Amino acid sequence: MIKLIASDMDGTLIFDQKISKENLEAIHAAQEKGIKFAIATGRAYDDVKPYLDQYGLTCECVVLNGGEYRDSAGRIVEGIYIDKSLVTEIISILSEGNLASEIYTNDGYYTANTEEEIFDSMIKRSKIFRPHITDPNEIYQNALHHPHFVNMKYITNIDEFLKSDVEIGKFISFADSADELKGSREKLNKLAGIVVSSSFTTNIEINDRYATKGRILAKAAARMGINKDEVAILGDGFNDYSMFVEFPNSFAMENAIPEIKEVAKYITASNVEHGVAKAIYRILER
Repeated sequence: MIKLIASDMDGTLIFDQKISKENLEAIHAAQEKGIKFAIATGRAYDDVKPYLDQYGLTCECVVLNGGEYRDSAGRIVEGIYIDKSLVTEIISILSEGNLASEIYTNDGYYTANTEEEIFDSMIKRSKIFRPHITDPNEIYQNALHHPHFVNMKYITNIDEFLKSDVEIGKFISFADSADELKGSREKLNKLAGIVVSSSFTTNIEINDRYATKGRILAKAAARMGINKDEVAILGDGFNDYSMFVEFPNSFAMENAIPEIKEVAKYITASNVEHGVAKAIYRILER
């Protein structure tokens, strides 16, 4: 019997930055049956909280690709952060690849790049998250008013930053094409102590090697007394892979990458077709 359902966000639970009525109703139906629901995402908690508030969702969250586990009140239950001795080299590798990086921390968003470089990265981010928007002015405005850009903190002294109490959960960088990331990805993969993943083909996400969605969700399930075969997983991208190999009951979205479909137990509809809802109702029927 399934006791916990964990769903990725981008490409899975949401489409056009919205949770559909069908998905929301299915989540509530599962919760009414006593099944716990959790979001498992690469996003920071501050990016998830507005969705929880807007749609009236009360649930626990895996955020930062497994860098943090938050309870239903948003408190950090567990954090797995990047070793600060690796930070300078990570920044150097990304810089060599002409990639600006956002640094997700327990104290908001930081960067070692300039405001101009981060704004250019926000343009790329906007194109990835809202591919249906093609008007240059609208893309520009989305980037200009994005909470990450508005609230970005600029590191002026890297040594002082690394000596501070700030904990680093994740690096994220965006590009216009997968080819632009190839060289940086290869160098990062040779760096011990980190794991490199992606939510999209045109971005790079960097975490501590022990910070994966699958690992931290398994710890949370065990803490709740839930066995691995009592957990159901939904996802679509590279950063979901750890969950699919950790838990036997898994649903790949129809729009998932081939690597996820290959290891999934089931295939559900795409995120456009409310695949999360269809998977949940399949679980409830069983």
